[in-house]
Amino acid sequence: MRDPYVETRCYVQRLVGANGGPAPTAGSPEWVALSDEHPGKLIAVLTAGTLHVLTEQMHALAGRRDAAKDAALAVAEAADWSRVAKRVRDRDQAYIKRVIG
Repeated sequence: MRDPYVETRCYVQRLVGANGGPAPTAGSPEWVALSDEHPGKLIAVLTAGTLHVLTEQMHALAGRRDAAKDAALAVAEAADWSRVAKRVRDRDQAYIKRVIG
């Protein structure tokens, strides 16, 4: 699966091309003051959209990480670890070394 942020960023970079450069933040007073034909106005909107995609990807990653953590905790809490440790100790103590001779 392709990374949505990388795809968006690459698309914006291809679209903007050599017209890129500094642009005010979309929605800022400086941005509002630009004419609609000014390339910086579109670049600012494209940059804001790219940032939005990155933010959404970071939230999705955090959600997957939290779900994995919750699952790991559920597994860890489901076992009686003192009983597991006793079983391992008993197994190790019961081991009889074979002598080949």
